Amino acid sequence: MDNAEEFLHIGVAALAAQQPMFDKRQRNYEGDQQLPYAPEGVSEEYQELRKQAIANWLQVAMDAPVQRMEAESISDDAGKTDKAAWADWVAFDLETRQKIVFTQMMVQSRGVMSVSKASPAVGGAKARVENSRRVYLHPDPADPFEAQFAVKMWVENQRPASGLWVPTQAMSALASKVVAVVYDSEECVRFEKPGTAGVGGWQRVATTPHGLGAIPFVAFGHNVDADNVAHTAIDQLIPMQNAINTIRFNTLLAMQFSAYRQRVATGYDPVLRDANGEIIYVKDRDGNEIVGLDGQPVPQLRPGGRVGVDRLLVFPGKDTKVFDLAESNLQNYITVYTKFLTDLFSKAQTPPQYGIDRMANLSGDALAGAESTLTSLVNDLKREANSGIRKVFRLLDAARGHEPRNRHIEWADTEPKSFTQIVDGVTKLIAAEFPRRGAYDMLPGATPTKVDQWMDQWAAEQRDRASALMLDQTTSDLGDSNVLQLPASGE
Repeated sequence: MDNAEEFLHIGVAALAAQQPMFDKRQRNYEGDQQLPYAPEGVSEEYQELRKQAIANWLQVAMDAPVQRMEAESISDDAGKTDKAAWADWVAFDLETRQKIVFTQMMVQSRGVMSVSKASPAVGGAKARVENSRRVYLHPDPADPFEAQFAVKMWVENQRPASGLWVPTQAMSALASKVVAVVYDSEECVRFEKPGTAGVGGWQRVATTPHGLGAIPFVAFGHNVDADNVAHTAIDQLIPMQNAINTIRFNTLLAMQFSAYRQRVATGYDPVLRDANGEIIYVKDRDGNEIVGLDGQPVPQLRPGGRVGVDRLLVFPGKDTKVFDLAESNLQNYITVYTKFLTDLFSKAQTPPQYGIDRMANLSGDALAGAESTLTSLVNDLKREANSGIRKVFRLLDAARGHEPRNRHIEWADTEPKSFTQIVDGVTKLIAAEFPRRGAYDMLPGATPTKVDQWMDQWAAEQRDRASALMLDQTTSDLGDSNVLQLPASGE
C-alpha cells in the first residue's frame, strides 16, 4: 500500500475531528445533559434543583425504534431459511449485539461491523461489532457509497519492562501506545506511536494481506444523503431536550418557592425601642453593648408573629400592612411541559404514549394508527440495516473462500397488534384453505423454529385423530358382528 502514510493521517485527523460531536451525542443520550441556566452565586438549594431538572427523554426516543428491530432468521435467494448463516449470527453473538449497531445508527448516524479471517476450528471467519468512534471509512471520490480505505485506531497499554504491577492510570500515562491500522481491499498496514507521555511520530510496524478482496468494514448509515453522508436525529433533539429541562427547572422553582400562599408584612419595624423611641441594644453580662461583624451595636429584635387559628397577629409600626401573595398555578407549567414533550417525540417520530400517559383502552387499529410514524421509521432503519448485513455475509463468504451469496434478513414482527384480531384472521385464513404454515407465521412471536414445532404438533394431532377414528370404526364393526340375531316371530 503505497499511500498508507497519507491514508493514515487523513483517517487519524478525521477521527480526531469527530470526537467532540461524538462525545456530545453520547453524553446527551446517556443523560449527562446541559444544566438549565442559573446566575452566578446562587445557593446550594438552587444548584440542586438544576440537577433534579434533568429528565432524559432522548434515550427513550432513540431506543424506541431500536427495540423494534430484531432479526429472527436469515434466508437465501430462494427464500429458504439459511441455517448456516443463522448459526454464524448466533455464534458471533450478533443476536444480542445487533442492538449496538442499530443504536449507533440512531445516536451517531453510523454503526460499523467488521469481518476477518479466523482459524478453521472456529469456522474460518469472524464478524464483530465495532465502535464507530474508532473506525473511519473514507468514501471513494468516484463513488461515495464505496470506501476507498479505512482506518481503525485504538490505545494499547503495555506493562513496564520491570514486571512490577502499576495502576492502570499510571500505566496508561507512562507506557501506553497508540495503534492505527490502515486497510484497503488487499492488505492492512499497522502503525504505532508512543502514548501521551512518549515522544515520536507514527512508526510503520507490519503489512499483512487480509485476503478478503474488499475493505473488511461495513458501515450501517442512517438517513444517508446522495453523498453517503449519514444524519442523526439526536442533533435536532438536543436543543429541544434542553428546553424541556429548563421548563422542569422553572417548575421545581415554582414548587419550591411559590407553590403555596405567602403572607407578607410591609412597614413592620422589628427593632425594640424604649419609651423615648431609642433603640435598645443587646448587652453582655457586664452591661456592655455587643458589637456585630459590621462593627455596629446589635439591636434587640421583636420575635415575628406565629400564624395559628387561635392567634392574633399584631405588628408594631403605624405603616404596617399585612397581605397575601397568591400561589403559582403549577398547571400552567405542566401544560407547557406537556406541549414541549409532545413536540420532541413528534420530531423523533415516536408515539406520544412513550412519554405521556394519556392513552388507554385503545383498540388494535387505534394503537397501530398512533404508532404509524414509528413504524415508518423502523422500516427505514430495517432497509438500511439489510444492506449492511448482506455485505457482512458476503465478506464472510470471501473470508472462507466461498462464492459470495445474497442473504435476506427476516425481521421479527414487533408492531403492536390485537391478539384477538390476529387469531380471528388466522382462523379464517386456515378455513379458506390458506397454507397453514403461512398462517402460523402471522402469529405474534412466530419464528421458523416455532412454526416447525407447531406444524409437527399439528401433524401429530392429525395422526392421533385419524388413529382414534380408525379405532372407533373398528370397534363399531366388531360390535355389529357380535350382535345375536333372533329369529322373527312365527319362524
